[in-house]
Amino acid sequence: MEKKHLLSLVIVGLFVTGCRPTGTDVESSDSVISSESQVESSSQSSSEVESSESSESSEPANETASIAAYFPFEENVAYSFVGMGNEFATYTKYPQYLENNRIQYVTNNGGTETVEVLEYADGTLTQVFQRPETYFRENMLNKTSDDAGTILLKEPLALGTAWDNPSGSASEITAMSLSIETMLGTFPAIEVTTTDDDTITKQYYVEGMGLVKELFTDNAGSYEVSSTLETRNEDAPEAKVILTFYPDANVMGLESSEVNVAFNTNDVTRHTLTDLFRQIPGVEYGRLIPDSATINSLYLNDDGRVYIDFNNALITDMNTGSSGESLILQGIVNTIGTYYGVEEVVLTVENEPYESGHFSFEEGEAMRVDMEDVIK
Repeated sequence: MEKKHLLSLVIVGLFVTGCRPTGTDVESSDSVISSESQVESSSQSSSEVESSESSESSEPANETASIAAYFPFEENVAYSFVGMGNEFATYTKYPQYLENNRIQYVTNNGGTETVEVLEYADGTLTQVFQRPETYFRENMLNKTSDDAGTILLKEPLALGTAWDNPSGSASEITAMSLSIETMLGTFPAIEVTTTDDDTITKQYYVEGMGLVKELFTDNAGSYEVSSTLETRNEDAPEAKVILTFYPDANVMGLESSEVNVAFNTNDVTRHTLTDLFRQIPGVEYGRLIPDSATINSLYLNDDGRVYIDFNNALITDMNTGSSGESLILQGIVNTIGTYYGVEEVVLTVENEPYESGHFSFEEGEAMRVDMEDVIK
């Protein structure tokens, strides 16, 4: 048989830079910050926040309020936070997926992108999953991390409500209706104080908005890092840049181009990539699959490979010779491999090994990302 080888919270991300590991994430179907109203030489300090406690009430801001009111799960809302005290304290946040009582956010602090899944159940808001350095988009709502379980909020939302976290830290609601200033205005907020061995974190939640400010310091007060809500844009997409590879006009090699792609909450990555493969924007001859072809499934497996499956039209309607088919397959593999940050891609058709009149692959055989045919 002829065979040819063708061919990637906040504080966690503060100190991580962007290498791209692989993971164990499967695409099944394919918030909340604030920023100083004026960016001065230093952020609003803990003492400044505490000086506002004259407006604090020992009673809940709303006796019937739930976590859903102070941390709403919303689609298509893009948040940006401005940071002080650390270069990675500035970040953006976007809800990638939302279903029932779980929401998946991606946080980008300029150094890395981190995905987390939050769950609201039994009167608590809990981080159930976290995956750092995740530069691709995939539905991870069904994931649970062994080291997750941090509680962000716990009912009743009242002064003195306290809880312990798996990491050994202790959290408590230490103020109600505390006046907090952001670039979007000044709001009454719930203050949650979390103490660890040598750090203190204060988080501020506003009804109808969620988290609007975070303050991090050590027990000695020798440093302070803050992140404050700066913008909150509704009906906004998540912007991604995808590097695509496709045969050149003369089918002599592969060209490449960066494509700006907009994802809304719950958009399915394989559907977006299907459209992208059918026609690369701005390139008349930039096609990897016929219009009749679709991606049936797409996921990063725990073996470090990406698995992509097409319908039969990929082969039956390709209409090209051996060299053209080779470049098309290499273009698909290079685009997918680069997007996920992996070296190997297993391409199948209707869950069977790829086989055409020109090429045949064995069960589980992977194609490698290969830039040899890319035109510089």
